[in-house]
Amino acid sequence: MKKLICFDLDGTLTPFSTWEAFNTRLGISPEDDFRLFNLYKEGNLPYKDWIMELVRLYKKNGVVTKKDIAQTAEDMEFRPEAEAAIKDAKEKDYHVIMISGGIDAMAKSFAARLGIGEWFSTNKAVFNDEDELVDIETSGDEREAKLLLLKEFCLKNDYEISEVIEVADGGNDTELFKITKGVLLGANKELEPLAWKQIDSLDQLKDLI
Repeated sequence: MKKLICFDLDGTLTPFSTWEAFNTRLGISPEDDFRLFNLYKEGNLPYKDWIMELVRLYKKNGVVTKKDIAQTAEDMEFRPEAEAAIKDAKEKDYHVIMISGGIDAMAKSFAARLGIGEWFSTNKAVFNDEDELVDIETSGDEREAKLLLLKEFCLKNDYEISEVIEVADGGNDTELFKITKGVLLGANKELEPLAWKQIDSLDQLKDLI
């Protein structure tokens, strides 16, 4: 049987949220970032409106270029055990992909640095001819968008989605955990009842695959 393992990015391959780090780097205060996230989380701000407000704040704080985003991504660290986990999966004949709820320009950088050839993101940075950020195109709520991306990939590449190992840490992977072999990194009350296995470190993944 063909084997597929899918990694989340934020909080899984990285020890933090790339959204949070990105927003801070581009001038959004932690207070504004937290306020907007809570409005979305509590159902008082639709996902697309949340992204639109972030873009408005980016522009208000000055011009953001493709180079700025690339440098922000390059400056961020991934978990020290991430490279070994990906290498081990490949050596065991797993096809390794990454699906992120973050911005594609950020996901692209991390995938390249970690040797992940195929990656997907639910949000796309849009630039003008001067490579200035003008918008972020979103696929909508990350939970449903990530699920759709994996379903499409499995259908196109003949993978049985129920046999896919999904490694993640956060709530935006809830829908994925419902139909895959979800490996929960750390603790998350939403994911724990849905998880196939639970680990404290990516080092422990090698014992499950």
